[in-house]
Amino acid sequence: MGDDKAYEKFKDEYDRGGAHTIYKDEFGLKWGNIITAFRWNSVINPKLFSNVTTTFSRYKFNVSSEYEITTTPSNAGENKFSKDEYISGIRDWATKIDFDYLPDPNHYVRFGANAIWHTFSPGVYTYRSDIDQDTTLGATRVNANELAVYIEDDIKVSDHLKVNIGGHASFFYVDNKWYHSFQPRISARYLLGNDFSLKASFASMTQFIHLLTNAGLGLPTDLWVPSTAKVKPQQADQVALGLAKTYRSKYEFSLEGYYKKMKNLIEYKDGASFVNVETDWQDNIAINGKGESYGAELLLQKKNGKLTGWIGYTLSWTNRQFDDLNFGKWFPYKYDRRHDVSVALTHTWNDRMDFSLVWVYGTGNAVTLPTSQYPDNSYSGSPNNNYGSELNYYGTRNDFRMRSYHRLDFSFSFWKTRTWGQTKWTVGVYNAYSRRNPFFMQLGYDRHGDKKFIQYSLFPVIPSITYSIKF
Repeated sequence: MGDDKAYEKFKDEYDRGGAHTIYKDEFGLKWGNIITAFRWNSVINPKLFSNVTTTFSRYKFNVSSEYEITTTPSNAGENKFSKDEYISGIRDWATKIDFDYLPDPNHYVRFGANAIWHTFSPGVYTYRSDIDQDTTLGATRVNANELAVYIEDDIKVSDHLKVNIGGHASFFYVDNKWYHSFQPRISARYLLGNDFSLKASFASMTQFIHLLTNAGLGLPTDLWVPSTAKVKPQQADQVALGLAKTYRSKYEFSLEGYYKKMKNLIEYKDGASFVNVETDWQDNIAINGKGESYGAELLLQKKNGKLTGWIGYTLSWTNRQFDDLNFGKWFPYKYDRRHDVSVALTHTWNDRMDFSLVWVYGTGNAVTLPTSQYPDNSYSGSPNNNYGSELNYYGTRNDFRMRSYHRLDFSFSFWKTRTWGQTKWTVGVYNAYSRRNPFFMQLGYDRHGDKKFIQYSLFPVIPSITYSIKF
């Protein structure tokens, strides 16, 4: 079980007219998981093994806001209370059986089947206040069943050529409709000498669950919703080509390029979000979108010695296109990350102490920000009486970038081997230079009363101490 919460609290107190007033305001974002598994391993014979696994998982997502005004004595002023909450989640029961079969040294066959019983809660909105009755709005639960079978074979064709070929067939039943898909996959590795290899792969994939994420300001809301009779499963085809070189059995260099093409994607319509609970969530989205992702990955790795680790760099593009969004033009996806860098190093001083360091860097998420504002006169009919309401004008979708993300983590470990096992102390620091990485942005005001975009961050520098026992 695990839960996370990000929130902001505000409290103010003041005296006026012989009365004492307390004002409280809070908004927050919570998400959490429950994961359980029971697994039974069995050796059927020297060439055939099996794993039977039964799992239960639950994902829950919650956005809430609350304010309260309390005046003492109670007859000296007005007491107010209001709370609204949005809850979304997925509950899964699953069982699967996997087999490993080794008929001879040149073949390694894997095959199996699985079944999942999904219960989706796309979103329920509740509202409570001191003057209104409790209100509940939102979509009803969606039940779906998913079935799949697969088979693959690692084939040693020769001393230089190794091929993995397989297929995956899946079925999804929802809203009295069956979806089915066959997904072939093949990959190959060819050795050019003892220290140089060439790799290539092709994979076809189908996913019956969609990710809905807000593209503009405010708390990041990633909702998982199912394919339905109206929303088709998303599909993708990916090809990759790479090469790798090993030097003196200690260093490895690899370079890989890939291209991925997607279809049947979904996105929120302009101005829509998870708070539009008066209508079905399927009415708030654009469907049948196309996508593409491509790039190159570079990895330098040192495998042995006192100092080990790797340096990785990825250059990539991820774009999407919908006929009903952004005037039909392509735009970068929220999680399009142009540059991604990771450095991981471990230095072992002796058989009882080591030091580890990790540094990561990533281009900031793409976000849609308003480029201008103008008064909203729709309520009053008068340009001089608009009750302070303003409308935002947005340009191209996801045409701005949040600040880049980067941080440094390091740790020292000391361990001692005993007759019954091992004890280990680890002293670590997360985000060592306390980088204020962006979590989300809001439109607010500076100290002069001028409007500005405000960045919210989560974790500053966090030290930790861990003690572990192995026996």
